[in-house]
Amino acid sequence: MELISYPSKQIEIGTFYDTKIIIDQDVTLFNEDGTLVFCFIKNCIPDSMYEFSDRIVKMSKQESVNRGNAAGRVTIEGLKKGKEHWKAYPTELCSASGQELNSSKSSSFFKYNDGRISKRARSNTVMSSALGGFDKSPHNPCRLTHYTKKILDDYPSIFPLCSHINTLYRDRFPEYHAAQKEVYNDSPVDFIIPDSVFSTITLNHDFRTACHQDKGDCKEGLTCFTVKKCGEYTGGELCFPEYQLGVNVDQGDLLIFNPHIAHCNNAMEGEGRMSMVFYIRQKMNQCPSI
Repeated sequence: MELISYPSKQIEIGTFYDTKIIIDQDVTLFNEDGTLVFCFIKNCIPDSMYEFSDRIVKMSKQESVNRGNAAGRVTIEGLKKGKEHWKAYPTELCSASGQELNSSKSSSFFKYNDGRISKRARSNTVMSSALGGFDKSPHNPCRLTHYTKKILDDYPSIFPLCSHINTLYRDRFPEYHAAQKEVYNDSPVDFIIPDSVFSTITLNHDFRTACHQDKGDCKEGLTCFTVKKCGEYTGGELCFPEYQLGVNVDQGDLLIFNPHIAHCNNAMEGEGRMSMVFYIRQKMNQCPSI
C-alpha cells in the first residue's frame, strides 16, 4: 500500500512522544512532494540471518553517554543510570566552569559528589554502540569503531544480514541505492561493509529514543532498520511524530526510511529489543585508504 501525507504536528527535538496509530503491514509513505518518509516490509528477512555472533548482541548492551538528542534532555538521573556503583557520582548539572544550571539540552557537564567537574559533557546513559567504520570527526580520524576492533573476528558474522538488506533496499529504491553506492564505491574498503552500501551499523538495546534526526548519515541515501528479538517485550515501536504514525518493526521485518526526518520510539515494557540501523557515513568517501 502506498500513502501520501504531510507533517501534521509540531514536535520538539529531545522530547519523548507516544504514538497511538501503529502500522503493522506493508506500507510506503511519501511526502506530498514525492520524497520518501518510510517503506515498511513485513517478513522479508529469514530468521537464519539473525544468527550472528552472540558477541555482537553483547555489544548492543554497551553503555553510551554520547547519543545526544536521542537520549532525551539530560538529567542527573539519566547521567547516573548504570553508574550507581561509582564512588564519585553525578549530583548536579553545571557549565564547564562549574556554574549550576537547569539544562534543557541533550548533554551537560556535571559535578561529582566530591566537587569535581566532569571533563566533558555527557548525555543520558543508554545501551548503544556502533559497528563498522566512522568518518573523520573533530577529535578522531577515519577509523573502525572501538567496538568493531574488540570483536573483529566476530564482526563478519553479521555481513550476510547486511547483504540481504542491501538487496531488498536496491530492489525497492534503485535511485536512492545508486546514489548511496557512489559514496560507498569511493570509500576505503577497510571502513565499509562488503556486498552492501553500508559503512556502519548502530546497535541499540532496549533504548527508547527521544525525538531526533540522525546526523552524519548520507544525505543522498536512506537508512535501513530491523530488530532482533532477544527477549519478551511490548511497545518500542519506531515512530514519526510529525506524521503521528508508528511502525511495529519485529524480527524479520525491514524499515527503509529517511533518517533526516524526526523519529523516536514508543515506551516499552519488558526487555530484549535489539535494533540495528544500517547506513553509510556522509563523509566516508573523504577518508584516506589505509
